[in-house]
Amino acid sequence: MADDIEPLPPRQSTPDWLNIDENGNVKGIDTLKLSETIIKDSPVIGVPFNGNIRYYKYNGISWENLTEKSARAYIEREALEKLKRYGAYNVKRMQDVSKTTLIQTISEHNPFTEQRTDIIAFKNGTYEIETGHITPNQQAHYLVNGHDIDINKDGQAPNIEAWGSYLFGNSWQFIKELLGYAFIPEYKTFNTIAIIVDEMGGTGKSYFFDSIVFPLLGTKNIVAKDMDTIAGSNGKSARFGIVGLFEKLSNIHLDLPDTRIEVPDTLRSLSGGDRMDVEAKNADALSLKFYALLLFGANQTPNIAVNVALSQRIKIVPVTAPRARERPQEQAKRALLWNEKEAVKEVGAFAYSVLIAYQEAKQRGKFSTSEAIETATKEWLERQDLVTTFLKDVIRDDDNVYSGGASLAQTWDVFQLWLDDNGIHSKLQRKQFNNKMDQLGYKKIKTRSHQTAKPTDNPIWSWDGLDLNPYFNE
Repeated sequence: MADDIEPLPPRQSTPDWLNIDENGNVKGIDTLKLSETIIKDSPVIGVPFNGNIRYYKYNGISWENLTEKSARAYIEREALEKLKRYGAYNVKRMQDVSKTTLIQTISEHNPFTEQRTDIIAFKNGTYEIETGHITPNQQAHYLVNGHDIDINKDGQAPNIEAWGSYLFGNSWQFIKELLGYAFIPEYKTFNTIAIIVDEMGGTGKSYFFDSIVFPLLGTKNIVAKDMDTIAGSNGKSARFGIVGLFEKLSNIHLDLPDTRIEVPDTLRSLSGGDRMDVEAKNADALSLKFYALLLFGANQTPNIAVNVALSQRIKIVPVTAPRARERPQEQAKRALLWNEKEAVKEVGAFAYSVLIAYQEAKQRGKFSTSEAIETATKEWLERQDLVTTFLKDVIRDDDNVYSGGASLAQTWDVFQLWLDDNGIHSKLQRKQFNNKMDQLGYKKIKTRSHQTAKPTDNPIWSWDGLDLNPYFNE
């Protein structure tokens, strides 16, 4: 019968920060000791940042950034709970503990400046990229990009694989490698900027990202700034537009407007992992290093005044799936190929899959770009080169006609007419235009015989053999 007797609950011990009399009545508290207890049980740290203090709290996976106001409220809640538990609560004690704790959290150095790229924090532990081992999460890693999912090394993701393959065809492997790289807080190994182009519209690209990609990377690790804002092309300085990318793993904006980016320097700097000067509202300018992978989506490719460096970084990824919106037959077909509810459950296994794909790409030194990506990117780059596109539109290829070439002044004037006709607002300067013509192999010669109504009295600089006849005949 003795086995049926339940043990009495253990007596609640008195914490060392609580002062009581011989009758067990609360006399007061040791504010400093309670402050230290709160920091131990609910870690908060304040670090020097641009002449101010930046606060973080540890959530069991990673460190989350807090405003000072939020940090104070968080500490007050912790103080309130502990004081109430022992019948020691009053407003003054709570506020005194909060003030003391906030000061106690301040560190002399910032351990978050350089994020580790060899480990990733998940809900079920820290994944070591090289070994594949999973170890308990640790505050001392000072990681700011945690993932509230369990990484699953032993599982499979057949529904996600079917879904992604259907949307992106042979480019799916590239997408997987890219998503794996998005977990890594650096932008030096690969400088890729991906632009997913869904010309049909309504293919379910955005729904796939909402259902799979955002939970995979974690919404707290993602921002959604459009290309205009980042580049400063919408009237705002790029120095203001990019501050929101700080300590984020990815910038994913899937609905780019139809604009032209004339000065894409910020895109180049961001994708190179360079340190950049930025400004925030009501704050001094500061220099920050960013690692947010740039991933955009659009129904048509954006117009960007690309340079050589940027042209090597941007990849156009076409969506190959047919339109599903308002098409019941297509929706029924997809339902037979994968189960969306099951796909959502596979995110942990998919996380492991994309990290392995990234590792393999890193070992090769390049992403797996499909023929569709290569073709789409090449065609897009040709369209971004205004001078080449202009010449394709206006030149007459006829070896039997020799006009002596159009003069430099005439060619520039015709280029301006062509821009107007096509509704293009370009900041390309005349010197830049002439340099591009040189690069394309056109030679300057001085001649009296050139593409005008009659020869000029004196030789003038012309582009040898350039025939812009369609425009001159109008």
